[in-house]
Amino acid sequence: MLATVLCGVLITGCSSGSGGGDGNTEPKAKPAAEPKPLTEGALRPLLLSQADLGAGYVQAQEEPDSGKFDDVSVQGCPSLEKLGQSGDETMFASKAEASFTYDSDASLGEELHSDRPSVLSSKLRELIGAYTACPTYTMTAGTTPIEVKIAKSATPELGDEQFAYTSTMELPSGAQVLKTMAVRKGNVAVMLVGAPALVDRHIKTAVSKLPAGS
Repeated sequence: MLATVLCGVLITGCSSGSGGGDGNTEPKAKPAAEPKPLTEGALRPLLLSQADLGAGYVQAQEEPDSGKFDDVSVQGCPSLEKLGQSGDETMFASKAEASFTYDSDASLGEELHSDRPSVLSSKLRELIGAYTACPTYTMTAGTTPIEVKIAKSATPELGDEQFAYTSTMELPSGAQVLKTMAVRKGNVAVMLVGAPALVDRHIKTAVSKLPAGS
């Protein structure tokens, strides 16, 4: 998810109690099957659109993922280094994404991921955990080292699970702050990354587009 850090430049277990000790030997009901992951095609209509965002937003052209972040590396944070080696882009069953610019100088990126709810929850916790494990680290884009500071943020009560953190990157042009917020609703998770005010402004709309039964 280096795409989330670079935006514009980034199981819970369930148990059921058994019956009373009255000698009944009726078979226990099987747990309900989890919803299956949505396909990329089913996720795409759930992405934010310019109509959802309002005036001032321009959607960026999609670029192929292949090789997009080959020149990006992380030093000083073992959990992130390990995540990069394991290929975090393939963690979930399906994915759809979109990105926008706002007034030409601010950015907002969205990723939708889908998997079975227990798998999505577990891997989302793993992913966010890796990105918030180190308060500081160095990210190298090409030959340019960028110092990054991470701080966890408060989250609104949306969906089934919520996560948020800010990344402050010391760029040659000055410090840039990006906010990452992720909300899981059933078998779909939405991630918004960009200027903190834009993420806070649009996360509720992004979550509201997810299916009620997801």
